[in-house]
Amino acid sequence: VGSSLASKGGPRRPSQMSGLGCTSAPLASGLGAASLTACVAGHASRRRRRGGVGSMAHKSNISEQLEASAAASQLAMVDEKIGVLLMNIGTPASTETHDVRDYLARFLGDDRVIDIEPKWLKFVILQILLGVRPQKSAEAYKAIWDESRGSPLQFHTEDLVTDLQQKLGDQFVVRHCFQYSAPFTTNIIREFTKDGIDNVILVPMFPQYASSTVGTCLQEAYEVGAKMYCTPCFSVVPPFYNTPQFLHAQTEEIAKVVGPHGCNVDHTLFSFHGLPTEQCSKSHSRGTKCGPGCAEKITATNKNCYHGQCHETARRLAAGLGLKEGQWSVAFQSRLTLRNTVEWIGPYTDKALAELAKSGVRRLALAAPSFAIDCLETLEELSITGEEQFKEAGGEELMVVPCINTSEQWVTGLSQLVKLQAPAWQTTADAAATAAADPKTPGHCPVSGRFGIWRQSHEHKHNEAGDSTPTSKTAKTIELEPLAVP
Repeated sequence: VGSSLASKGGPRRPSQMSGLGCTSAPLASGLGAASLTACVAGHASRRRRRGGVGSMAHKSNISEQLEASAAASQLAMVDEKIGVLLMNIGTPASTETHDVRDYLARFLGDDRVIDIEPKWLKFVILQILLGVRPQKSAEAYKAIWDESRGSPLQFHTEDLVTDLQQKLGDQFVVRHCFQYSAPFTTNIIREFTKDGIDNVILVPMFPQYASSTVGTCLQEAYEVGAKMYCTPCFSVVPPFYNTPQFLHAQTEEIAKVVGPHGCNVDHTLFSFHGLPTEQCSKSHSRGTKCGPGCAEKITATNKNCYHGQCHETARRLAAGLGLKEGQWSVAFQSRLTLRNTVEWIGPYTDKALAELAKSGVRRLALAAPSFAIDCLETLEELSITGEEQFKEAGGEELMVVPCINTSEQWVTGLSQLVKLQAPAWQTTADAAATAAADPKTPGHCPVSGRFGIWRQSHEHKHNEAGDSTPTSKTAKTIELEPLAVP
């Protein structure tokens, strides 16, 4: 079961489609089954012409029959739904101290969040934290709790599910789950199976990779799937910090605050969620460790390093905003440690706010690009506590940039990231429908699998030289004009 799940669970890309899979892909609305059969027949006929006469004709007949049979069976998959699961950490059920304690117990009890050995020491530390932290966190949640809708993380996620569902259409079923609160990952994956949905696209809602976020969400999903008699087929939207979809949406939100080239503010601070340095080092390869070099560039050894990915995110956002060196900086927030016994990546956001104010920065823009959805860390830690810290140090105005949440740019971008991981038969179906609507739109050919610009060809004539198996009718085929793609 484990190996079966692993073989099914990797991200699927259009370039990985097999030849038979391409020829048998169903076509969505706008291009019917007849067009697909014609397209398959056209490609099979061209192969016969290349192969000559005699025994090759017999082989091509067998090939054509196999392709036609596969096409017929795959056309039945047009109505099959694809699950999309937006995954996040979670939120307390209410602002009551006991609900906050229950949530924190699950969150802090995860070994991917607090990695302490031996286990008895972690148990002791966890009891200390659960003795004092829930009361303080409950007060913070009360400051951001919506009277009618409750937790911002909860209702922003629900809104995103609704908007993404509308954008993706009826072929997809979009749901969300949380790691440490309801709706739990286990329950939602089982719901998909109960509803007959076998293909599920997992979408960890974290731009950068960290074991305590992306890692723990995927581990839970994999373990749930592995224990099921009929294991689901998972594909995954990987960390999207460097994708145009995320960067464009994030840049658009920040630009509304900072203005062209940052002219509306004195400085822009990119604040990312903090992480213990040791956890970042564990993501390195070839014996390297997280250090100052991770802030300079992404390499083959630190490509999964959260610290490095955060700095790369900031560099790309600064470039997109037209910010020059000195106009922006990076810091890390939300560190959790007892008496500074654990080293966290820095510099720290609270100290950076004070230092910037003391250096003469009066109007400061504060963006949090490690959060796709507004939550306690952005709405209270930055917008309320952060503002107090900045003004106490001499600053005048702290402008916190909202997360991308359900912005139109992000909903569109996220739908594109999801479709990139859709099963091959759905990917080619979408491409065919798009091509039928606009022949100049680039996409993947459902027959050849090549990427390029689609166009309707002239009528295919069956009696050309080398075609030893005449067809009774002409057939329209979809040709592919090569397109250079960076």
